[in-house]
Amino acid sequence: MSDQGTDQKHSSEKMSLEDIVFMANKVGMEYAKARKESEHLELLKPTIKSRAMIRHDSGDVSEAKLKRLAETDDEYVRFLLELATAKSESERLRIRYESYKNLFEARRSMLSYQKAEMKIL
Repeated sequence: MSDQGTDQKHSSEKMSLEDIVFMANKVGMEYAKARKESEHLELLKPTIKSRAMIRHDSGDVSEAKLKRLAETDDEYVRFLLELATAKSESERLRIRYESYKNLFEARRSMLSYQKAEMKIL
């Protein structure tokens, strides 16, 4: 495990339930924003491809060739890279959000167990 991972582990062990809720909310809001951007770009995919097809359409090019030309068009390829990056960021934030939710549940269960244990003693 890297030093950063170890530092994060130790810091998460010190977090209260309120801190975890705060972080889950913060990351959840970032995730929602990233997901919105990713979905927006996904909706634009056919539009960007159509623009590339229009640029390559001289009137005597077949539809199949237009599609191939569009799929290799520099603007369309850059757009696809941007879309992939947006999806990756959204997924990264989703995983962080889920991790904080799981940490909250684990910590809450541990506290409940400790309280029950104290009653037994």
